[in-house]
Amino acid sequence: MRHICITSPKGGVGKTILATNLAGCYARDGLRVCLVDHDPQGGSMIFGGLARRAGRELSFVPTNARVSGFDLYIHDFAPGILERYPGTVLVMPVVLDAPSGSVHLRGRHVLAQRGYRIVEVVSRYRADRAQPRKLRQDKYAHCPVVCDRTLYSNRYGEGKTVFDTPGVPYMDRAQAEIEAVRRAIDALEVGP
Repeated sequence: MRHICITSPKGGVGKTILATNLAGCYARDGLRVCLVDHDPQGGSMIFGGLARRAGRELSFVPTNARVSGFDLYIHDFAPGILERYPGTVLVMPVVLDAPSGSVHLRGRHVLAQRGYRIVEVVSRYRADRAQPRKLRQDKYAHCPVVCDRTLYSNRYGEGKTVFDTPGVPYMDRAQAEIEAVRRAIDALEVGP
């Protein structure tokens, strides 16, 4: 049983969008995936409700209860840093602006000191802006990138991931971004 935790000391960095789309990515390949919502705002549960109201059956199970019998648990946490997380791999999205970046760096340092393996993900990336481009080049060139695409929020609002409906413009790019995050997670899980 695997656990992947999506966490950040800061809110508004795209944790739930990343969590739902990673769940869709892993489920697409036949894994039984449970998306566990630990955030009182309930973004992953809202996503599940949107799918249910649209009559869509998801390929993974969003819940906020303790459940068993899954191959993979993806945990969507509220902003902040916990003492302990299930598993050892943490996915930390960061938005490349000064306030988000400084909070992220402090949080990453604390969690790395506790022995967690961290996959940093540049989230809501805007290549058309100079500051994010420079920060990415200087500090986050090694990280997977999830761009600021309306496609992600549009799919969320329909209770869908980017792996659910082919043929939408830029869907292949969005899928490639999430798959790059997955490869970084998988490599870290089997790494030294």
